[in-house]
Amino acid sequence: MLLSLASLFWALNPIVGRAARDLFSPLSLAFWRWVVALLFVLPFAWRHVVADRRVLRESWRLLAMLGVFGVGVFAFIVYWSLQLTTATNSLLLQSTMPIMTLVMPSILFGERIRPLLIASATLSFAGVVWIVTRGQPFALHLGGLNHGDLLALTGVFLYSAYATFLRKVPTIHHITLLAVLFAVGMGTLAVPYLVSLADSGVAMPQIEVIGAVLYVGIFPSLIAYAFFNRAVVLIGSVRAGVHMNLPTVFGVFLAVLLLGERLETYHMVGAAIVVAAIFVSRRVAAGQTENRGERKP
Repeated sequence: MLLSLASLFWALNPIVGRAARDLFSPLSLAFWRWVVALLFVLPFAWRHVVADRRVLRESWRLLAMLGVFGVGVFAFIVYWSLQLTTATNSLLLQSTMPIMTLVMPSILFGERIRPLLIASATLSFAGVVWIVTRGQPFALHLGGLNHGDLLALTGVFLYSAYATFLRKVPTIHHITLLAVLFAVGMGTLAVPYLVSLADSGVAMPQIEVIGAVLYVGIFPSLIAYAFFNRAVVLIGSVRAGVHMNLPTVFGVFLAVLLLGERLETYHMVGAAIVVAAIFVSRRVAAGQTENRGERKP
């Protein structure tokens, strides 16, 4: 239940971003998302931040990099992409994130990549190409690609790199980590946001804008992560990882239901290829867990 609710909250994030694209800028939505998230988490995190202050001082460069690119820039790029492409496309492209996260250690740290993982990554790339070319991969040319799809893929790359570098974070309380990353993400976007305000002026927010900001700041940013972390404790990381495909399933269904988007044939073919890649990658992940001696629940 916790994993299903977390997946639902994550799935609704691009739905809200797409629905609110005409109400305010992606920069505004990304900035206020982390403001709200920080305001809600800080009362619980403050004493842990104080207790972890020595470790925070020693690892500030790594935490700053994670907060800038994995939180601030990532959120802005995702919401920017939703100005230019559908929520359906964004969700399907994000479904490659678990595979990219498995491949990223090889790209960043030169770790040996297993043959099955190469096959998985190749399949996943084929599914991505099928989706972004609208089912015409042999007619591929950069100028004909949807810029929103390219931005969504950039977001996938950034978050996968962020997830990979998380292994380098020293031992601190998980709420401390959330508060610090939210604060850095907010700070990253603060200056561009203030510049945009100076250029466009301040307007009274509509009720829809307030609702969207509260949703993205609370549910996918705080509650979903809390539910997911607790679920991993209860059933283990391998079984929890399988549920990481649920946001795409929920999201595509909700995009059709709430936004009136159409599920095209090329979506289904591309999704089928990505699902095959995910199946292969799960075998790799399970094998890695067994090799490390992790007990399966």
